[in-house]
Amino acid sequence: MSADTWVRVRERVLRLAEHPRADKVFGARGHGFRLGPVMGEEQIRALEADLGVGLPEQYRSFLLRVGGGGAGPYYGLMTPVLGEGGWQWLGIGLRCAAQPTTAEFAGRPFVAEVLQRELAALETREPAQEAFADDDEFRRAYAAWDARYGELDDAREAGAVFLSEQGCGFTSVMVMAGPHRGAIWDDRRPVDGGIVPTGHYFAYWYRSWLERTEQQLAFTAAPSHQGDTL
Repeated sequence: MSADTWVRVRERVLRLAEHPRADKVFGARGHGFRLGPVMGEEQIRALEADLGVGLPEQYRSFLLRVGGGGAGPYYGLMTPVLGEGGWQWLGIGLRCAAQPTTAEFAGRPFVAEVLQRELAALETREPAQEAFADDDEFRRAYAAWDARYGELDDAREAGAVFLSEQGCGFTSVMVMAGPHRGAIWDDRRPVDGGIVPTGHYFAYWYRSWLERTEQQLAFTAAPSHQGDTL
């Protein structure tokens, strides 16, 4: 990752709040172009200890140089916070926050792709009422099938952080470990779309949002972001 990826990014984000049409940007009324304070190295190491793995480098450097959370794509970024139960991501200062994520949960293996195949297979085995002798037998079979479906569906969230609420129940998540570490995926489960890759990593995702917003408000953007690399 280039050393200048986050140069002036905090200042560029904060000055957007001064624009008279700032509240016309999608999601801006939810985060107000406010950024939380940057995190210190000691805080990040404590977060990584709870996570059980190092943070993706692009995101780690963002926390150190830009802010812990706040203004960002859609309704803004969730913030890592230390509470009584350990570190977790919360919607500090966000009007529309995504689902909280504990560091322990985010540090588990990310197996959304494998579980998507299992769910697809399970859907083909959904109990049909006409296949059962009586209603009670069907209800028991369906309840067991539905419970298993819910279990697999919930397990798809493991290994990632709910990073930003998109609206209508859709969210952006960031994978924390494994071969997709640092990648942004879209959670489209409200329309049975599963959790799917965007093809981008954190720095590209965030800086693209910033540049689009500057263009929308006719600010002069800084030079184009660096390549979408880990």
